[in-house]
Amino acid sequence: MTLHNDLKHVLRHEAPSVGFANRVMARIEREDNRARRRPIWWRAAAASLILTATVGGWGAHTYLQYRRAVHAKEQVLLALSIAGEKVRYAQKEVRNIGNQ
Repeated sequence: MTLHNDLKHVLRHEAPSVGFANRVMARIEREDNRARRRPIWWRAAAASLILTATVGGWGAHTYLQYRRAVHAKEQVLLALSIAGEKVRYAQKEVRNIGNQ
């Protein structure tokens, strides 16, 4: 079981070197200071861009729904018009048969 022994050797517990905690804390402090110095204008620009894209997408979606509704209304009105013509034709034919 070489793999087992190799893993046991590699993953064994070792004490950290002297000053390890101090070096970690110093690095965290340096990174924190760098983060504070960064300008945040890009965050505002990104938020504006996301907001614009979201509102624009919602507006486009709403407009497409409106256009679909108008198209459906036009189709219903056309279907009713055709059905009305057919009914009038059928009534005319029935009257012609009754008059003969």
